[in-house]
Amino acid sequence: MRLSPPVRLLAISLLGLAASSSFAQGTRPSAAPASLPSTPFDQLWGLATLYQNKANPLVQEIKVRGRYQGQQYWLESNQGQTQDWENRRSRLGFDAKLLQRSVDLRLEAENNPEFASVYGLMVDAYLKWKPVESFSLTLGKQKPQIGYYDWLQSTNSQPTFERSQIFGQLKVSRATGAVAQGEIDQFSWQAGLYSTQMNREFGTLDGGLAYGAGVGYDAKEALDLDKAEWRFDWLHSDPQAEDTILNRYHHLYSSTLWLQQGRGGLVAETFLAAGGAPTACGLFIQPTYDLIPAKLQVVGRYSFAAGDGGESLILQKRYEATAPDLSGTKGSLYQSAYLGLQYFIYGDKLKLMAGAEYARLQGGPGEDFSSVTFLTGLRLSF
Repeated sequence: MRLSPPVRLLAISLLGLAASSSFAQGTRPSAAPASLPSTPFDQLWGLATLYQNKANPLVQEIKVRGRYQGQQYWLESNQGQTQDWENRRSRLGFDAKLLQRSVDLRLEAENNPEFASVYGLMVDAYLKWKPVESFSLTLGKQKPQIGYYDWLQSTNSQPTFERSQIFGQLKVSRATGAVAQGEIDQFSWQAGLYSTQMNREFGTLDGGLAYGAGVGYDAKEALDLDKAEWRFDWLHSDPQAEDTILNRYHHLYSSTLWLQQGRGGLVAETFLAAGGAPTACGLFIQPTYDLIPAKLQVVGRYSFAAGDGGESLILQKRYEATAPDLSGTKGSLYQSAYLGLQYFIYGDKLKLMAGAEYARLQGGPGEDFSSVTFLTGLRLSF
């Protein structure tokens, strides 16, 4: 991957600093974790750790990170059929743990989807300072804090191919900003400030601003479950004409309930978007069940969205809006149902996926839209 000169310089400096500091202390830099991996997959993925030395006071670890997600889709709709293979995501970067692991550095870039060029854009570029276990401050290009499951969780671990329709139309993307997060007993909180003028890197930082806050509660002990998390987040933006993200709505709200017990799991997440564009709200309910523990999982998802007027909702960009004979992409009522499988070769780090989703959009200026999309794909991450 060809990074910009400042990023290349930072990466080289970190490696040099790690090596020089380690030799100065009379220790040898380690190319792999101290404990030997237990499986061939562990050994292969362990190669991503370029440097690890807990005794080094400056740089404790440097690790390459990356992902590839590719998928084949077949769309059958009342407004045409289409199919294709998409290189959905291809990223490469590195993580570094610094200053006795109190600082995390992440740099990750995305390649051009068709591999026409090595560098497409900078995805993540931030420093995360965690002086104590219960508090952190993150500075740089990162995800705005909204949609705890559908947006904030990594696509590496999500069991569906795409996020929900209601989230897809919010025009949320990574932004340059500052986020403080903390925990007090079973409660958690977050507060963030973001720039809404972005480009392929950090943006010009001379546009509008967005800010938000949220609270959460860990109820697994109270409910005697393996996992029981609830979270509520709010995000407000004051967009200007030149802004490129968070400029469709002035107010975004999300509420998330995430449960897990044994083989079964359930996520329910709701969204409300108001101000600027016509008001829209929606939710999805997503159960999962491990047919074979750690090997084969079935997932379902029901999505619902409603809006204020016939142009308040839009079709999913992937892949409903690719129908060749579309008479319109907007409406006031959207519903979809997804059913799929995940086959884990090496957990979420290497898995195969297959699924089908029925979708229907009604109440727009054009003909009502209905479709079934069939998908198969690969997820690889390290």
